[in-house]
Amino acid sequence: MSDSLSSALPIITAVEIGLWIVGAIVLWRVQFSAATRECRKAPAALEPWTITVTHFFQMALCVIVGGWSAQVIVSNLGNHTLGKASPDGDLWTLVQGVAFQLGLLSGVAVAFALPRSIVADSPHHPRSARCPHPFLAAVGTFLIALPVISLLGYAWKTVLQSFGYATPDQEMVELFRQTDSPGKLVLLTVLAAVVAPLTEEIIFRAGLFRYLSTRAPRWLAVTAPAAVFAALHDNAVAFLPLFALGVFFSLAYERTGRISVTIMAHGLFNLHTILLIMAGVST
Repeated sequence: MSDSLSSALPIITAVEIGLWIVGAIVLWRVQFSAATRECRKAPAALEPWTITVTHFFQMALCVIVGGWSAQVIVSNLGNHTLGKASPDGDLWTLVQGVAFQLGLLSGVAVAFALPRSIVADSPHHPRSARCPHPFLAAVGTFLIALPVISLLGYAWKTVLQSFGYATPDQEMVELFRQTDSPGKLVLLTVLAAVVAPLTEEIIFRAGLFRYLSTRAPRWLAVTAPAAVFAALHDNAVAFLPLFALGVFFSLAYERTGRISVTIMAHGLFNLHTILLIMAGVST
């Protein structure tokens, strides 16, 4: 451990403990305050999405094709236009990640640009009395989930190691650790804290969870998008904490009726991880 990290570790630890304590206080207020009891009597914040099965799968196909097409295009560019950049493994991975996320977002845009007969019943997110301000709700979601996700991640990694499984970090985490370019660092941060949360929350919460919430048992509507979300990160160590995080986000979206809440909460989680990595703390 470096001397700078050794000296900063008590401060980092104190900040983390402080966040956990605040999260516990927020959880208590959310669950047991008089205002919350009144809110529970109010109508559900998340209105049903009455889109048909056919229309939903048409929109899903647009998203899948968008992500796939972007990767194909970038791969071809890598073989020709980006010949000098492609040998740089870190840069090439970053370019592909950005392309995939933007491709998914373009697929979402195309899906909602389809004829009105297809998207006439697209999701509507009413302002809810349960969510006085989306940013405050996002901060609350982040604070409540942080200790749970952190402890679960540590326990899950310990279990995997006890059974002899390799526990490598996610590819994006390694990119942050290894990058020595300010430009790459800024691009990675924008991708992880802005683009990825926007893309993933629109697809998994505003899309898949919203669709399943009135068509499947509640436990399945909550867990299925979380499982797909975690599996697509392609990392066994991250699977369980990401699954739990997906459940938290679905519950927050259901409670507030605002997808902006989970987008910002997701961004805060990723930014928190980035800051820990930059501080030299293992995640």
